[in-house]
Amino acid sequence: MGHVRDRMDADLRLAGRAESTRKDYLSCARRFVKFFMRAPDRLSEEDVRRFMLHITDERKLAVGTRLQYLGAIKFLFTVTLKRPEVVADIPWPRRKRRDPIVPTRQEVEQLIDATNSPYWRAFFLTAYAAGLRRMEVVALRAEHIDSHSGLIRVEHGKGDKPRCVRLDPHLLGELRDHWRNHRLPGPWLFPSPIPRGGWRDQPITRAAASSAFRRIADKTKLRRALTLHSLRHAYATHLLEDGVNLRKLQVLLGHERIETTALYTRVTTDAIQATPSLLRKLHL
Repeated sequence: MGHVRDRMDADLRLAGRAESTRKDYLSCARRFVKFFMRAPDRLSEEDVRRFMLHITDERKLAVGTRLQYLGAIKFLFTVTLKRPEVVADIPWPRRKRRDPIVPTRQEVEQLIDATNSPYWRAFFLTAYAAGLRRMEVVALRAEHIDSHSGLIRVEHGKGDKPRCVRLDPHLLGELRDHWRNHRLPGPWLFPSPIPRGGWRDQPITRAAASSAFRRIADKTKLRRALTLHSLRHAYATHLLEDGVNLRKLQVLLGHERIETTALYTRVTTDAIQATPSLLRKLHL
């Protein structure tokens, strides 16, 4: 894409998009242009439709991935190329709302107990106890842990929006042990390890965190398809079960719309297990 890529990158920065969003959009735009092997200013609405059908019907990409591609393409034509008419009539893929798969408290315990690595134990505890997204745990630095105020500062949440969450006292103790025992040089709380010992001056990758969680989930042989993000779902659901109101939970999770948070009201874990047995009161 050459100069168009540079201009798109500058436009994304001016629009205040997060670094991760900029990288993803530029990558999607590059693949879109490469698919046709023509300059982007020579592509038409029909080309966009053809590409979206290709990733839908042939590549069978997930809805979330297709939404990201279309977001990048719309930004490219609307903002950078100033040709909004090319993408004006391209419909957004519809995402089916599914209730999140939420582990019970007992299952969270099983997952944490099965984690033999102290490094990943601290990582998973942080994800659950603070309700953080994978990218938010990865980006944590020592300075974000405010022990005096009892808060964790999330500097770059989804959409690059900052927020604060409660620092659980037990989690603080775990993180202090994690810092001392691994002799972390800082500033990253979860830095990337060097194979022969020591730490890189960069955080662990999101892919590495997800892979580590999958290994532990497979080890516990839980029947449900849990992911690292399931710990955040558990945080939200368990707080609701403990009486935290929806508006407060929305702030803690960093949701822009309360309708997103309200999805958790449809999901219960321990509350279902605690439902009284009606059959026990029958003389059968």
